[in-house]
Amino acid sequence: MVTSFSGIRFFFKEFAENLRRNPFVGLTHGLQVIISLMVLGFFIMLMVFIGAFLFSLRNMVEVYAFLQTDLPAERYVEIDKMLRDMPNVKELQYISREDALKKFSESYHISVEDILEYNPLPPTYILRPIDVTKIESLASQLEDIDGMWQVRYGRKEVTSLMKVLVGVQIVFALTMILLLSATFSSINNIIRMSVYSRRREIRIMQLVGATNWFIRWPFIIEGAFFGVIGALAAVLIIYLIGEAVYSLLATLQIFLPTLVDVKVMFGLLALGMVVAGLLIGVVSSLTASNRFLSTEMRRIEEMRNLEVV
Repeated sequence: MVTSFSGIRFFFKEFAENLRRNPFVGLTHGLQVIISLMVLGFFIMLMVFIGAFLFSLRNMVEVYAFLQTDLPAERYVEIDKMLRDMPNVKELQYISREDALKKFSESYHISVEDILEYNPLPPTYILRPIDVTKIESLASQLEDIDGMWQVRYGRKEVTSLMKVLVGVQIVFALTMILLLSATFSSINNIIRMSVYSRRREIRIMQLVGATNWFIRWPFIIEGAFFGVIGALAAVLIIYLIGEAVYSLLATLQIFLPTLVDVKVMFGLLALGMVVAGLLIGVVSSLTASNRFLSTEMRRIEEMRNLEVV
């Protein structure tokens, strides 16, 4: 593998010469890479927002534990300690009978005590689980507590939410694979056409003893170039479109909830796309050049065998 400065300069010279010879082909394939990475970037942003929204709903899942109203004071203290010591509880809020009655009266503008002459509402605990997937286990533990009257947490809603989260993750993974494959295919086609257009030069270099790595490097640089430049252009386009959409929504005074830090997300997206573009460019270049070189090596060996015969 050539690592000297003159060798590196030669590789970049060969890469630049190939772009100069085929500017239209390079532009066309560059646009393909930009479009592929731009679609990938938009999809990632969309899925991040959807995922953040769904996870925010997940974090809002609450379990309501209603206690019996005729327990002795010591038992209420014991239950309070038991609930606070539970391992899967992230937040716990206690609502006394008096506070529950006050909130009910304010919400519905009804004085319950004037109608029933007593407070029928039980002491209530609102619990937020750390792991929503274990909410059924938490509810079962609460129901087994002596003195518990009723436990509610919206079983059907939580089950539906978990199914949606799993579905979103599967769709995200499959679509990511398809988009990355499309980007890989675009860069791979660029390098294959570049290799094919220089097949005579490559054969001559092979015949005079050039190593495979010496032949590969200009194509690796070309693939990395298209991957990185395509990623940077896609990030710039995404940024400009995002700014335009944000300004439009601000003008229309449409409120958007802050689900994620947009600046941090965009910075990570830009870094991820550049790294992905670089890796895809290098890997696809190696794949295309190796395929051609292995084919040519077999041809050269066959020609040498014929000469010997």
